[in-house]
Amino acid sequence: MRNMMKAYLGNDYSDNHLRNFCLYWMKGRETKPRWEATEECKERFDVWRRKNDLDCLYFGGDLRADTLMSAWTPISWVANCLNREYDIKFYKFATDDDPNHYLKLLADDRDAYLPPKHELVQLLDRFLELAELRCNYILLPDRAMNRARYNCEVAGIGRVRLYDEVPPMLYHLFDEEWFGKYFDQQSLDPVKWVKRERLETGFCDGIIDQNHVIPLIKDLHPGKGKSLRKETEIREALTYMINLLETRMKAMETEVTGHED
Repeated sequence: MRNMMKAYLGNDYSDNHLRNFCLYWMKGRETKPRWEATEECKERFDVWRRKNDLDCLYFGGDLRADTLMSAWTPISWVANCLNREYDIKFYKFATDDDPNHYLKLLADDRDAYLPPKHELVQLLDRFLELAELRCNYILLPDRAMNRARYNCEVAGIGRVRLYDEVPPMLYHLFDEEWFGKYFDQQSLDPVKWVKRERLETGFCDGIIDQNHVIPLIKDLHPGKGKSLRKETEIREALTYMINLLETRMKAMETEVTGHED
């Protein structure tokens, strides 16, 4: 399975997958256009994205591409959880003079903040290894769904934060006021899309409907997103994420070879 992170970073790529993601984000920022609400800026941003976003790189520049599971979200969960007593909080974009401040800390001295023998760190490392690969990227029915997966504007409710988490996305595929509005029911309905993107593993017993969406953690409704702080919750969420990506990767490999082992 081709690794576009390796292609993008070239000689800077290593088996330190946390460092890879930090370098990837910093490299992208070097050429990322400053955002302005103009058509010219939007066009520049689209050009940049086609060349610098892993999701677009995996789909030949298609702007409907999206990351299935954010890499930064679990990085921040684990880093902030394990360093809470030291009064340090990690941000993907720092507001001081160096926007890459926290990325550099993690890239250059990861063991100081993420002890390699800690179970959460080991789970995070496995997730990040998978997160680089094609199994962590999807093609949305509409590119507008990309932003909505984090903050979804719902008629009659307003903005709902879902944190790019998979269960809320799967749950609200069937709601016309949520993600259902991005589908053309005649050509591509949510069930067909789930099968096309090999996301059946996100449902219990292979039944693709709201009642069978597997939650991120057992005490969280599958339709709701949550920023996790407790070690037990983070462990459970990372296990879910790893299992989903491993299953999806196996399905992709089986499709390519045409048979199961």
